[in-house]
Amino acid sequence: MNAAESGDDDQALPGRLLRFPSFLMLQLVKEARRIRGSLGGSPADDGLRAPHVTVLACLADFGPAAQRTISDRLGIDPSDLVSLLDDLERSGYATRRRDERDRRRYVVAVTAAGRRILRRHLGAAEKLNDRLLAPLSPAEREQLHALLLRVLAHHDPSRVPGRYRSG
Repeated sequence: MNAAESGDDDQALPGRLLRFPSFLMLQLVKEARRIRGSLGGSPADDGLRAPHVTVLACLADFGPAAQRTISDRLGIDPSDLVSLLDDLERSGYATRRRDERDRRRYVVAVTAAGRRILRRHLGAAEKLNDRLLAPLSPAEREQLHALLLRVLAHHDPSRVPGRYRSG
């Protein structure tokens, strides 16, 4: 009789799936969503979702950019990006203006309010990560981070800046 038949581990996930890191990563994404909901005082009340924060981080890290550049860099469909930018502009977190060099393009920039809300979201992300990765030591967290960056860089080196790649 196996554990499932004996009634032990009623909530256990199937062992044949637990051997796959990709399955574990998906389960951890679900756990991160649960934790985020339990943190209270979450920035989620401001209506921004992860894609909005990703765009703000892109603008904060790389400076003003054309919509196409942002779309390409982040792998966001151009029409989806327009919707995200509409939200960010309406909230005062980003601005769009015609490119002086090419009037057909728009250049997007993060505003001071956008930088503030980004800091708030990154602070919440740090709390979330602390809770999610609580069982790991600081060294183990660094190792996990390095391994994840290495896997991402293997599949798409252009997405991971050299300073983040392990040698």
